Amino acid sequence: MNLRNWSKQHTLGLLIGIVTTLISLPIVMFIYSKVYKDPYVWFRFFEVKLKAFQSQMLSLACITNLIWFHLSMRREKFALGMGIIMATVISLFVILFLKFS
Repeated sequence: MNLRNWSKQHTLGLLIGIVTTLISLPIVMFIYSKVYKDPYVWFRFFEVKLKAFQSQMLSLACITNLIWFHLSMRREKFALGMGIIMATVISLFVILFLKFS
């Protein structure tokens, strides 16, 4: 991808990907707490020592970007899909940082 050809659609896809991940993170944590009957999920997520747990929850929340990516590819909005992929790659770097720091 050439950054000289960056458009509004790329920016919109990037924002959609980041916002979708941030919105789906509490939903994923709620589902996790109900399935595993763990009432302390919220406390474990914000605890500094448990970075592996944070990376797991964030990676599960990134799966929701697949919905937007599929819809953008189906409508042939490739720039929007590229922005969503860029947001997922940014989330990947955050996950790797949390996992290995």
